[in-house]
Amino acid sequence: MKLCVIDFETANQHSASACSIGLMVVENGEVLHEAVYLIRPHVKVAYFSEKNISIHGIRYDDVEYEKEFDAIYPELRPWFEDSVLMAHNAAFDMGVLSSLFKLYQIETKPLKYIDSLEIARKVYPFLRNHKLKTVCEHLDIELNHHEALSDAKGSCLIALNTMAMMDDFDLESFIDRLNLRINWII
Repeated sequence: MKLCVIDFETANQHSASACSIGLMVVENGEVLHEAVYLIRPHVKVAYFSEKNISIHGIRYDDVEYEKEFDAIYPELRPWFEDSVLMAHNAAFDMGVLSSLFKLYQIETKPLKYIDSLEIARKVYPFLRNHKLKTVCEHLDIELNHHEALSDAKGSCLIALNTMAMMDDFDLESFIDRLNLRINWII
């Protein structure tokens, strides 16, 4: 079973305003695929707030000639539908994904996902918090925070480091052993 780790950056507070996605796909501890895409947000949600720009540095000029999500999704679909998805604080990223599916009226089979935040809370309860940056610092994982591919890698490496600690790279076994909650995008 594959694990597809994703991270979205958004142009503004609207959950469908994705302007970048990073993804890492791993199976049995081996990286199969990694990619990052800039995304031109749909015209309905295409404004870039100063707050979001200050977080990730992406401006409209950076995405003006990029594809919208519906044009990128055919490249993502095989990885998404043949994997368990994961993100750090997954409610945010899966909310973005659900909003994009709704905005573009994309039909997809139900997608299951787990959260590396839940992994971090279970495995590293002693940390002052379980933000991606904090957990990556603890594990000595290099992170260019709020760059989509770097954040996806950070989240992925939290899972892979935990699997290595447990000496178990089988995703189903890993989910069972940590009693991780499986959520769904339907």
